[in-house]
Amino acid sequence: MLFSYYRETELEQWISGKYLKHGIVSNAEHDIEHIARAFGVELVYEECPSFSDNEEQVIFLNKHADDVTARVIFFHELCHVLRHAGDQRRMPVLFKNAQESEAEQFVLYAAIPFYMFAKLPVPDQRCEAIPFLAETFRVPYELAEHRLDQIQRRVLHGSLMAAAKEADRQNQRPSVWSGETKRVLAQLERQLSGSGKRGL
Repeated sequence: MLFSYYRETELEQWISGKYLKHGIVSNAEHDIEHIARAFGVELVYEECPSFSDNEEQVIFLNKHADDVTARVIFFHELCHVLRHAGDQRRMPVLFKNAQESEAEQFVLYAAIPFYMFAKLPVPDQRCEAIPFLAETFRVPYELAEHRLDQIQRRVLHGSLMAAAKEADRQNQRPSVWSGETKRVLAQLERQLSGSGKRGL
């Protein structure tokens, strides 16, 4: 994959910047306890359903949740703690939906940061790449698949945009213009410069 064509979204840049600022540069630092400490978020394991309190900067995780499930929930709730304000139980539905939508995108970027992904020997075959990412980042298979698809789409989009710009640049060069195009342009240039004027 040609990673130079990948472009991060603003949210992704924000997460990457925060991670790198706090020394989260590899999978060794990418565990939820380390991330919680780095961001000054208290992580509490309880019998209750998982939730967060963004005012108190606390994330409660159900202590019976498996590691993979707990990570996804943690990243979702981390978005609420770091980026959102207000009590969702008392906010308009559209505002709540916007927060939830951002939290879902946040999970993808926070669970599989691109700068970590780009350093890995990700297999070329999709059937091998997805389980590799799921195991490496300790996320569900579906999340690994979604993130891989997202990265591949962005790389493809970036490469197509670069190819289109190059083609456009090439088409602007006189050397690739047809003889007829060159003749019409020369005639136009003569007319504009006054040498093509007759009987005036």
